[in-house]
Amino acid sequence: MYSDDPQHSTAPPIVDGRYRLDALLSEGGVGTIWRAQDLVGRRPVALKLLKPEVATLPHLRRRFSREARAASRLMHPNVAAVHDHGVDADGRMFIAMELLEGLVVTDLIRQGLSLALILELADQLLAGLAHAHARGVIHRDLKPSNLMVVNASIPDSLGTLKLVDFGIATVLTDADPRETAHGEVVGTPRYMSPEQASGERSLTPRTDLYNVGLILYELICGRPPFGEEKGLAVMAMHVHEPVPPMIARQGLHLPVALEAFVSRALAKSPARRWPSAGEMRVQLKALQVELAADARIFLVPDALPHANAGTQPDRQPTVEESIVGRRRLNPVPRAPEEAGAVPGRDSLAARRQADLQALNAGVAGLQQIPFVGRPRERQHLQEIAHSVRSEQRGRIVLLEGEAGVGKTRLTMWLKEQVEEQGQLHGHIGAFTRGGTEGLRGLQEVLDSVFGTRGQSRAEVQTRVDAWLTRWGHDDGIDARILADFMRPAGSQSAVREAPVAPTTLFATILRVLERVATRRPRLIILDDVHWAGRELGDFLDFLAVELRHRAIPLMVMATVRSEDLGENPALERRLTALSRYVGETVERINLGRLNEDSSYELIRLVLPVDEALTRLIYERSGGNPLHLVLLLRYLRDEGLIRPDGERWATADVDAVREAVPPSLGDLFEVRLQQIEARYNRQNKLGELLQRAAIAGPRFTYEVLREMIEGEADAERLRFFDEDLDHLLSEGILIESHGRREDWYAFSHGLLRDYFLRQIGGAFRARRLHRLAAEARETVYGERAGAHAAEIASHWHAARDLERALTWYIRAGRTASRAAMLRQAAVAFEAALAIMDELLGVDAEHGEPPNFARLNARAQELGWSGTDYVDILMRLGDLLEGFGEFPEAEACYRRVVRLVGSCTSPVPDALIALAGSWLGLGHVAWQRGDFEAARWAFNRVRDEVATLPELASMRDNATRGLARVAWHRADYRLAVELATEALHSAEGRGDDAGVAQSLWILGEVARIQGEGEDAREYYGRSMALSQVSDQPSEVARNLLSLAQLARFQKNFDQAEELYQRALRRYEALGDRRGAGQCYNGLGDVARFRDSYDAARRFYERALATYQSIGAELDVALVYTNLGLTSIALNDYPAAEDFLCAARERVADEEYPYLQAGIEYNLALVRALRGEDDDTETLHRVLELSARFPIPDLDYAQPLERLARLRADAGHPDEARALWLRARDIYRELELEGDLARVNAQIDERAPTE
Repeated sequence: MYSDDPQHSTAPPIVDGRYRLDALLSEGGVGTIWRAQDLVGRRPVALKLLKPEVATLPHLRRRFSREARAASRLMHPNVAAVHDHGVDADGRMFIAMELLEGLVVTDLIRQGLSLALILELADQLLAGLAHAHARGVIHRDLKPSNLMVVNASIPDSLGTLKLVDFGIATVLTDADPRETAHGEVVGTPRYMSPEQASGERSLTPRTDLYNVGLILYELICGRPPFGEEKGLAVMAMHVHEPVPPMIARQGLHLPVALEAFVSRALAKSPARRWPSAGEMRVQLKALQVELAADARIFLVPDALPHANAGTQPDRQPTVEESIVGRRRLNPVPRAPEEAGAVPGRDSLAARRQADLQALNAGVAGLQQIPFVGRPRERQHLQEIAHSVRSEQRGRIVLLEGEAGVGKTRLTMWLKEQVEEQGQLHGHIGAFTRGGTEGLRGLQEVLDSVFGTRGQSRAEVQTRVDAWLTRWGHDDGIDARILADFMRPAGSQSAVREAPVAPTTLFATILRVLERVATRRPRLIILDDVHWAGRELGDFLDFLAVELRHRAIPLMVMATVRSEDLGENPALERRLTALSRYVGETVERINLGRLNEDSSYELIRLVLPVDEALTRLIYERSGGNPLHLVLLLRYLRDEGLIRPDGERWATADVDAVREAVPPSLGDLFEVRLQQIEARYNRQNKLGELLQRAAIAGPRFTYEVLREMIEGEADAERLRFFDEDLDHLLSEGILIESHGRREDWYAFSHGLLRDYFLRQIGGAFRARRLHRLAAEARETVYGERAGAHAAEIASHWHAARDLERALTWYIRAGRTASRAAMLRQAAVAFEAALAIMDELLGVDAEHGEPPNFARLNARAQELGWSGTDYVDILMRLGDLLEGFGEFPEAEACYRRVVRLVGSCTSPVPDALIALAGSWLGLGHVAWQRGDFEAARWAFNRVRDEVATLPELASMRDNATRGLARVAWHRADYRLAVELATEALHSAEGRGDDAGVAQSLWILGEVARIQGEGEDAREYYGRSMALSQVSDQPSEVARNLLSLAQLARFQKNFDQAEELYQRALRRYEALGDRRGAGQCYNGLGDVARFRDSYDAARRFYERALATYQSIGAELDVALVYTNLGLTSIALNDYPAAEDFLCAARERVADEEYPYLQAGIEYNLALVRALRGEDDDTETLHRVLELSARFPIPDLDYAQPLERLARLRADAGHPDEARALWLRARDIYRELELEGDLARVNAQIDERAPTE
């Protein structure tokens, strides 16, 4: 132990074998700062030591390490740097910083600066803060005594400003809801922002910008805004009192623009300040240009009397003066001014030279690898970021490459650059191997956007709702959808609720991103998406389509490890499909290994070696940056190379070549051995890393510690915090991006993979997975439902199938509620597989089990046969919604075989049986197999005929039969069935059922040309849908009304209705509905002869349909593009479009569309002079007789074709075609068109 009094020091003079303590500079509640000599680097340093009385507290030790690592990431001319940090052999944690000689800004306030130098000081201050903020560090104690200038020549030249003492800086984790350590309020009361003085737990970079305003105020006015007030009094004034007007000190001129600039920085509400130092600096630059021509900015004010010089405001108050009733850190007095020494840094070159000397002592961690090379990729990414901001157009960038080539590093570099420059604000979300939630990274992004990290579901919904309201989007439904997604409720209810469709979730997320990006352009980084679920591919496709048509300044970067994407074929297909948007909204960048020049540069920066070694290292690493750095570290730590002047060398290159481990895995093993030897923890650190690897790609301190406690290993538990510190210091583990201080991750995914392989036998792995499952249940408690999938996978790996089953079912229900339907399906599939294994069911090859026997066996296991059936039904419903009809059909048929064989099924099983037939009917209808659909719907009606409680299911089947009849053009039967369902629903008071039945009746009336009847049905249906809260039904009725208006040539009304329906469909995320609206708007534009607009709408509809695989709708749009080409007399293009449409429509499946295609193909061929195709003409006449469809797009080609046949001398054929067209115009009540056709008939065929 040692004394902090240098006069009575009992401390050893050397710390960590290299730092000799010379004199105490300052002391605070957490640590002390000493003037020391670095005996290895041969330089004076300031050494910060954690105080002995608190060094044993784990949370403070972790905080100290976090501060050190945060500060060491800052390398900027205006930020004092950190050389080294670690733990010495006596367990003392330290940070080594440089010493600087210079002037503290407190001195400059007293002396006085011209406005020109004040603006220059502000510019350098903001440059340093922008660098820190972009790397996730906020200062939180910015004040004049923490700013120093070196090489100054006042009043002529400012020199270089340095931000010093990041001693209470905190890692910025995107509005992480915690203070520096367990709720302490830290900072200097006179220099606290209102939110800091109020004790808010969520601080952002805007806090530092308030302090910039305070410093500028004091430089200009000669005093702080609230004078000599101290402690609680001045804190209350920062919170409640308006900032006093600025009165410039004697001899200084205050321009209005500068006063406004400072006033904005001092806004009470953080939201009214600039979002970042980079953006504030951009406006400062403009202000400097504006004031440059004003000679008064060079006036130097009078010096202040010493008593008013600002020394008192910087005095740290006592605990009683500052915080009453709150715990806080003890004050840290600044170094005596006469010493002229505060922590800082030398020039970058000097620092590098000293660091090279320090490498022999094992200083650098993986986080400090320099970023080199990639000039083309860097420039391209910066150009994309610039265009996103300047052109307000979103882009998606897929960054692909093998492990270790620097994908994540490049994305982080871009984030730091665009944030430092004030261009874009970044958010990070990551995916992980073995991750069980396919959109987890997107959840993390939203947590970052809303500042909800660590909050409960109720808190999340309240905060999201408040932000949406502030952004002018007062929509409680969106807030609920987002809260359900960000904090899945984890319901254990067996009730099958209708889940939110993924596209509804995607649309909601996009609306939020559009709102925030419009206010402040955004960069979203999705790291390691090869571990995501295929839902992410669906979301990116959704985004790619929407960004083509919406002005959103949003850049999304996704990193993809190419060699691992093959493990996720569904996602791989979706990411590959994004290539169709390349050049529009998507960019693909393949990141290869470093070339020779870049590899040599990286070697020179990390550890310069001689030419022969450089060549050897490059050859062995193949340009993989991770491999290269580990090779350098291995050679150094094994003593195979020695310092030789400014480089490292060896006397025997061949011996080095033989000694180098052949693979990355071998390097990991050797690296671990070196670390364990350094800390005398042989095998222990590796064992801890194996447990960390089991805990997950990212894990909390609490979960890992709970696993260790669960083993009841006293030694491992005693050394846990110390071992964790070692692994963090050595860069094997890191604090996880965007999470609290107690979240950790492996510094590279390959490391985790390696330690998972080292676990050994299956029994040991199962034991560790059991520990991980129990730890998560204990740590998460009531919140465990949100982590159900992770817990289930651990129990499954532990081979505790009963517990795994419970958690998989819970995970499926949770994912369904959160609109992560793919993940719900995965969970239910896993649950079903476990059920089959426990029940001895061979689902693939065996005969279906007897329900009674299955139920008896299930009850022995603590559940029932209906639980089994319920999982099958849930899975079938999900698969049907995905359009995976064979898989859905298989689930439904398993229920039919299982329950159908039961002579007297229980009510729940009977409901499942009927539900399965209903599902089979829907599947058949969507596949166009109308006969199979009719048969299945009739089976539903038979099964529930005698069960009044299942009348709603019978009505659903009846409506299904009505739609089959409608699609078969059997309108009489369709009306009969829809009316039956209508009366049944009315009798039961089922408003939703009534509305759906009325809509079907409206569709039949519209297709038969009964416009007024159709309008009445749609109106009644929409009113009931609004009452029963069925927004999708409201949108569907608006769309049908729009189509009716188009048929009747009321194009203004049609356009207005299409737009109303479109807004609703987009809000619901219903992409097919939105596509129908775009297609309809294209029709309106085409009928108005606005062909360019028509093509734009059709192309939007086409992109939407293609993205969801709606082939029938794609055929419809191709048909309309063909009609547009006919109108433009581009007959070859028209034929190409129409033939492409015909290829997608099988015979007799969709007669309406088929007829339209045939009519217009016949017209095109006639227009091209191919008018002798009698077979085609007969086909047209046959179809027009079978399907008398009242639609302009059917009447017009028939009329034109009739004129062409008449001109060609075929009056009988012309007359037949005119008569068909006349019937359609008559049904549509289009008197003008009817008169024209009649006139042509009279003129050309007077014998009628």
